Amino acid sequence: MKVVKKFLDIFVKIVSVLLMLLVAGIVAMMLTELVARNFFNKSFRFSTELCGFLFMWMAFMGVIVLYHEERLITLDILYLHVSEKLQTVFWCIGKLAAIVLGVIMVIAYINMYKINSTSYFSTMQFISKAWHFLPMCIAGGFLAIDSVSMIAEKILKPKEVK
Repeated sequence: MKVVKKFLDIFVKIVSVLLMLLVAGIVAMMLTELVARNFFNKSFRFSTELCGFLFMWMAFMGVIVLYHEERLITLDILYLHVSEKLQTVFWCIGKLAAIVLGVIMVIAYINMYKINSTSYFSTMQFISKAWHFLPMCIAGGFLAIDSVSMIAEKILKPKEVK
């Protein structure tokens, strides 16, 4: 169990670095486009598609980091005002829902791969749409694995004395 947790922690750190690079890429592309339009009266045709591509990666990679650190939006008002047993039930329901969602995301990517791998961006014709939707698959796999890991840790961990 510790090996899986260590792997997930390292993966999240790598994704965090990737997130910083993605944000920097979007900012650089937007600034370049602004300078080109305002000072040279030129525009890059691919900038909108590239920013959309980078944003898609940024959004799903962000889900990985937020989910692992348990910083996603939750119903804390409801969660904090119920008994500890009911909190555990809500927690388990949330983790099971994350597993199902993660598996659905992976299956959706696999089922759409045949179509997406033969579809290309109009201005970036060297990149197939399969690369555009890959972060959804990665995030889905991570949600499922991390949720199973959290559930296993909760089951195997002896109850702490208060």
